[in-house]
Amino acid sequence: MKNQNSSQWEIVIRFLFISLFVFGFLYPLTLTGITKLIFWEKANGSLIRLDGKVVGSELLSQKLNSNSIFRYRPSAADFGKIPSGASNLSPSSLDLQTMVNERKIELDRLGIRHSHCPELLYCSGSGLDPHISVGCAREQAEFLHRVSKVPLEVINKLIQKNIEYPLWGMMGRERVNVTKLNLSWKQINHE
Repeated sequence: MKNQNSSQWEIVIRFLFISLFVFGFLYPLTLTGITKLIFWEKANGSLIRLDGKVVGSELLSQKLNSNSIFRYRPSAADFGKIPSGASNLSPSSLDLQTMVNERKIELDRLGIRHSHCPELLYCSGSGLDPHISVGCAREQAEFLHRVSKVPLEVINKLIQKNIEYPLWGMMGRERVNVTKLNLSWKQINHE
């Protein structure tokens, strides 16, 4: 009986080490390699390069350093990548109401109708979402036209070129990636 129990323990220990090797090392390494071969750009962070230099990622918003570019959604973590996240403030929070009112005043000051850009009032769940609605991008186009004197038609064509459509035509909604849009905008506006 003792021999049988010890051989069962040997089997269990061998299976444990084989499982750790296969599922903890070999399997993730294989999937990572396949992913990097097939989806190289996405597996490496969807980085945006300009003249060989990394200028951002398609997946992340950036902190603004200018009022003459398209605006991102606000970030609860001040656009910090670590830690990132939502504010976790409830709709009844006075702090949230104060922040939203301040953002409304700022947008009104710039001549951007906050009723057309509700996403500019509230932080995204991740705090780093680079997308806004097409309507909000067009509303900001009017502001940028006034500030830069670039014809509104040119700005709207730029927005149209940067629209991302729903996956397979049904999952998600039309949206604009502000990171990519600002990169194109800076090239036109020579900022």
